[in-house]
Amino acid sequence: MSDILERLIDRQFDIANGEAQPLNLPKHDIYTICNLRGGIGKTSLAFNLVYLSDSILAVDTCPQCNLTWFFDNNYLQNVNLTVHDMLLPHFVPGLGSSSHIAKKVSATNPYFENKQIFYLPSDNRLYILPTQMAAALVQAQSIGGVQQVKILDNMLFSMKNEIQREMKEVDAKRCIIDTSPFFSGSTHLAWHACDALIIPVRTDQQSVNSLALLLKTLSDPAGEFRKIMPSNGHTPKIQMVILTHCGWSTVPGARNRPNQQTKIYVEKVLDIIRQNITQFTTDKPENHLLLLDDFLGTGRISSAKSKPIALLSAGESMTINRVRTEVNASVEKIQHQLEYIHKSIW
Repeated sequence: MSDILERLIDRQFDIANGEAQPLNLPKHDIYTICNLRGGIGKTSLAFNLVYLSDSILAVDTCPQCNLTWFFDNNYLQNVNLTVHDMLLPHFVPGLGSSSHIAKKVSATNPYFENKQIFYLPSDNRLYILPTQMAAALVQAQSIGGVQQVKILDNMLFSMKNEIQREMKEVDAKRCIIDTSPFFSGSTHLAWHACDALIIPVRTDQQSVNSLALLLKTLSDPAGEFRKIMPSNGHTPKIQMVILTHCGWSTVPGARNRPNQQTKIYVEKVLDIIRQNITQFTTDKPENHLLLLDDFLGTGRISSAKSKPIALLSAGESMTINRVRTEVNASVEKIQHQLEYIHKSIW
């Protein structure tokens, strides 16, 4: 076993017990949570990290609207302006700009009472944004000269500029952007809007492959991301890779060591981080990989109730799809893991 892997496992024991010191990482104001694959925990992670913070703006850029639903189960009836309305005027001439789109989460989710947390809602029209963006970018490239640079910067930094305006309007100091599992459209803009990326990776080979694809997409000069760049060449660094759905050894005295299957994926992800360390915010691979339990019943209840995991207690239960589901004792360990991630990024 490598020294890095051994240190990571030892740290995981301290994290599980709430005793680890936060990672010494550069702190940023705006993070994008992304991976080019669905079903790995992006939205659950975003929802729970947002709750642990305060004075924060959450931005839902996924057309499936799952994060928006967590904040407001009746969003289809309550939402007027969305992220799509905010972005579209930058790509379709003649449309008026929107403002004051952010909504306070506590108005629709009682678990966020007394918290200064706001969100920008999504809608399914973001599915067609990639087509609208592509047409506008091609047209801008045909202009040439200084005007082209100005127009492209306005488009590529449209989400960043709009988020910063909304943050100022609600006096939010931080921001988390949740994304869809495909690159084009709003995810592309979210990469340019953020200071750094947080990448959840599930313990399966497809997720590991998608991590490698994401890193290649960020760096490949012939790839879609770098094909059209803003004037300052902005490319986000990666703050953290979070391996989700981890399992642990049941051997007595194992001290929260990953089981064999999880260990295989820990080693694979570590190898990818080592090989691409220049794309990360520090030069130490162990700074950038954290392990997160499989949420199991805890996650299902959290999702069904739109209730942050920090507020759940072992033994809490409910019936979901006619199946009795319960929060098990591991919830305290999961709470410590989420709190550790929160303290390490802010």
